[in-house]
Amino acid sequence: MFTAAFGILGVLSLVYFGIIAVYSGVETSLAWIWPVFSVACFLLVKGDSYYHQHRKQVPLWIPVSVTTLCVTGLVVLMILQVLIFGGMIKSAPSHLDYLIVLGAKVREDDISSSLKRRLDKAIRYAQEHPETKLVLSGGQGADEPISEALAMAEYLLYNGIAPEQMLLEVYSTSTRENMLCSKALIDNQRRIEKEEAKRIRIRKQVLRMELAYFLEERERQWEVAGYTPSKLDMRGPCAQVKRVRLAPKLQPSMASLELLPDKPLQIGVLTSNFHLFRAMKIGEKCGFERLYGVSSSADPVLFIHLLVRESIAILKDKFMGNM
Repeated sequence: MFTAAFGILGVLSLVYFGIIAVYSGVETSLAWIWPVFSVACFLLVKGDSYYHQHRKQVPLWIPVSVTTLCVTGLVVLMILQVLIFGGMIKSAPSHLDYLIVLGAKVREDDISSSLKRRLDKAIRYAQEHPETKLVLSGGQGADEPISEALAMAEYLLYNGIAPEQMLLEVYSTSTRENMLCSKALIDNQRRIEKEEAKRIRIRKQVLRMELAYFLEERERQWEVAGYTPSKLDMRGPCAQVKRVRLAPKLQPSMASLELLPDKPLQIGVLTSNFHLFRAMKIGEKCGFERLYGVSSSADPVLFIHLLVRESIAILKDKFMGNM
């Protein structure tokens, strides 16, 4: 049974590699995993057959070690799949201040299927929530004609998304850099908005102070001229001025120029469903206090390959301290 199972897995791996090669090309990222896995399965089948024929000649620690390694790998893979699928079911609140859209491959004449699915999801979200700013995150790879962020912006503009609803981050080349650079961009945008709000608040305060000073001067002029409320035409504009003047005086202070504390930002990250768990964990590691997931669908033909590839990426980022 053990031999038959690995033999079937080896054949299926070769068949799936052929499907990937025809569907998206042999240059598909980490597509070589499947022929390597197939060879490993055939070697296990051969080794199992040899062990049963020469049981006394093979030290016990060899089959025990191989079996332990296979079982451990299978358990780790299953745990990673549970984490990945668990990340897919998370949902974002009805309102987000910013939505980080992670980039993907840009080809010479087109965008990749994964990126198109993410952007179509971003378009729907932006149309339903026009107050949310989209942070388009992705730099230019060595084999890409333009940065992923710029390609995303062109696609969104063509589909009716306003340019003022978009922020471009064009430097990142990995998920960790996506999150770090996007956080820096959002922080800088918030600083600019706060400074502008403070300038507007100060200007309004100055205007109110000037109005208060004007009314005080006008009252002193009335007193010097001997005017009293009974002598004013209470039906004319002077009565209106007098009523304004009788309102409580403004007492400007530097404390009143301070803005209220920031409300906690609600920030989301939009990426392919299989990638959402890792992206959010990396984002939390990069300092995002509140991060919500918005997922787009994945290519159904490549889905199994993407799950395996993502599992390897999770282990790599975990060991490198990125998440």
